[in-house]
Amino acid sequence: MANKTKDPLNLFLSDARSRAKAHDIDMLVFGNEAADLDSVVSAIGLAWVLGTGQKPCVALPLIPIKRDDFRLKTESRWVLSQTGVDAENLFFLDDIQPLDRLMSRVREFALVDHNRLTNGFSKYKEKVMRIMDHHEDLKLYPNALRRIEPVGSCATLVGEELIHGSGGEIPRSLATLLLGAILIDTVNLDPEAGRVTPRDHAVAKHLHPIAGLETDSFYRGIRAAKSDISEMNTRDLLRRDCKTFRFNKVSCTVASVPLALEQWMVRDNGLAKGIESYAGEIQADILMTMNTQRTPEFSRGIAVFCKSPVLYTTIFAILTFNLDLEIISPPQGFNCRNVHFYRQGNLNLSRKKLEPILDRYFSNLELTY
Repeated sequence: MANKTKDPLNLFLSDARSRAKAHDIDMLVFGNEAADLDSVVSAIGLAWVLGTGQKPCVALPLIPIKRDDFRLKTESRWVLSQTGVDAENLFFLDDIQPLDRLMSRVREFALVDHNRLTNGFSKYKEKVMRIMDHHEDLKLYPNALRRIEPVGSCATLVGEELIHGSGGEIPRSLATLLLGAILIDTVNLDPEAGRVTPRDHAVAKHLHPIAGLETDSFYRGIRAAKSDISEMNTRDLLRRDCKTFRFNKVSCTVASVPLALEQWMVRDNGLAKGIESYAGEIQADILMTMNTQRTPEFSRGIAVFCKSPVLYTTIFAILTFNLDLEIISPPQGFNCRNVHFYRQGNLNLSRKKLEPILDRYFSNLELTY
């Protein structure tokens, strides 16, 4: 583990956070609102590239969630702990409030691990000048410098910038962060998982000797941390890794949960009520959970709540066609209320792949509900 007080990445993050409170910011770098490991690491990495490269600028990596909510990001916290990077040096959404106060001093945005602004950032679309992502290109922000490419992890693209672009020495802590994101996004570079590309392999191979760790055990540690939901209630599980999309006039939130629906229904008899309540809290027209279980074999499930029957009829048709759904019978005494629970037969369709499908479908509909 690196010495926190001497680690160059810690010093960079601490300085960026201090400057952000009183000085102008050339580039605000941030990932998607789920703030998963790839988003957090990619924001830190690209900010480092921009702030220490041949033409350095004042770059601030932003984690676009409240500081207290970072407790739910168990895999990111674990990886940071292994590198010696101090989470206190990260900059969160509520470190300066209101948001407009921060935005008045930000010249430009760099988006990583997503290519569409959401929530409070949407009104600042003219600031988007750089995009680095591995999701489907939604063709927004035509003035932005874009690198939207089909690799397994956005951290791979950042790694390529470091290896081939900046020319500077890569700190061990940053190499470890990037390697961790690549491993978790590609299922430890496993070709059978269908996520890894030759470019992911190449960057991981370059970072491995710098990070100086055994990749298999490192991956297992991240996986264990990501799956550690023992202290989380239903509301925490819904918030820990959720993304909100705007399809046409429909607000759709999709939460990724590492727990089989069958187990969740037993664990919380009030699960359906909890899903409905959280949908109301965040004013979602549609709230879905996409659940995964890895042992004894990999499986997926999906729970769906819609605030109107018209929306449910619409979303059910899309999901049935794409996901191969099978109804889950609830345990005795469980009230499903207005939430529908299914096993997902198509195991290849993740949230990342579902988003553009929903976007295309809803964009061609005229909904009244």
